[in-house]
Amino acid sequence: MVTLSRLSARLLIIPFAALLVAACEHNDLGLATTIITPPPGPGPSLGTASTYGILAATAVTCVTNGTISADVGISPGGALTGFPPCSQTGAQHLADAVAAQAQIDLTAAYNALVALPCGTTIVADLGGTTITPGVYCSASSVGVTVTVTLNGGGDPDARFVIKAGSTLTTAGSVALTNGTQAKNVWWQVGSSATLGTASAWKGNILAQITITLNDNANLLGRALARTGAVTLGTNNFIALP
Repeated sequence: MVTLSRLSARLLIIPFAALLVAACEHNDLGLATTIITPPPGPGPSLGTASTYGILAATAVTCVTNGTISADVGISPGGALTGFPPCSQTGAQHLADAVAAQAQIDLTAAYNALVALPCGTTIVADLGGTTITPGVYCSASSVGVTVTVTLNGGGDPDARFVIKAGSTLTTAGSVALTNGTQAKNVWWQVGSSATLGTASAWKGNILAQITITLNDNANLLGRALARTGAVTLGTNNFIALP
């Protein structure tokens, strides 16, 4: 009978994870391999920008009957129009040091989203689809014509990141199911975002240039614009998630 020394036994033990890696890298049998990626981790920190329902760089405009249940800030500009008749429950920071720091923190969060590797490429309108947690990317625009459903699979920490290389344009809404929370939904927009009339939107919108809410569009989340304005129409409502 052959007896292995303890050292020999250790050398023969190959961790199971290493076997999986070897199988993926050296498949000489021509068999298909499946690479399972872990779910995305927690979203980026917004820092001091987290208290803002609206944060813009140049101006914020509201026509009438708008309600912002959060802070409103502008930096480096300070042009605030329509408050009143529109209202807010939080503080206003216009071209001050507080708003400037919020913009710095917004930039850091925006860049963190840009740096995330793409998990799924968006090839069509998201309206009428159901998506699971992950990072979704379009090199150009993202459109949502009807309702898009975000299914968290029972995980209250499930994260969704949708990245649009240029614009986000909606004529539909966002539905959250199976534990999905609006605070864990991120819309990173390379230029401008436009929420269509009566859209019921959810998640944090981080746009490079501008964000527009048309009449009766509501947002459970944040409208955060890095270099341009945030414009509201009539009967808009924004609340922090």
